Amino acid sequence: MKQYRLKKEAVRFFNEKHSTTIQTFDYWDRLGVDDKALEIVEDAFISYGHKTSDISSSLSGWSADDGSKFHFTLHFPSVKFMEHDKFSKGKPVREMMDKIQKHVNYFFAEFVNEAQDA
Repeated sequence: MKQYRLKKEAVRFFNEKHSTTIQTFDYWDRLGVDDKALEIVEDAFISYGHKTSDISSSLSGWSADDGSKFHFTLHFPSVKFMEHDKFSKGKPVREMMDKIQKHVNYFFAEFVNEAQDA
């Protein structure tokens, strides 16, 4: 089943909580969102938070000892059981983590630099 999110240029017209929402077309349709404001999410996608129940997610947290933590979930809806078993064993996951880590470091460095310039 296809998943949708708000297009980047449409986010500012909606409640901020919907900026990271990824849902079915029916969900967005019930909210009255025009299909022109939506884009199809790729087969593999990242969602903000770690679902803890049907109506709750753990999004982030902060502590004096550990600083900030943000929770994301990687979704691979089309992966079959045997593919999952092969993918989740070591090397592929490690390679994916290495690539994600580079992007996280780059993004955070930009964020810090912009904060210092402000």
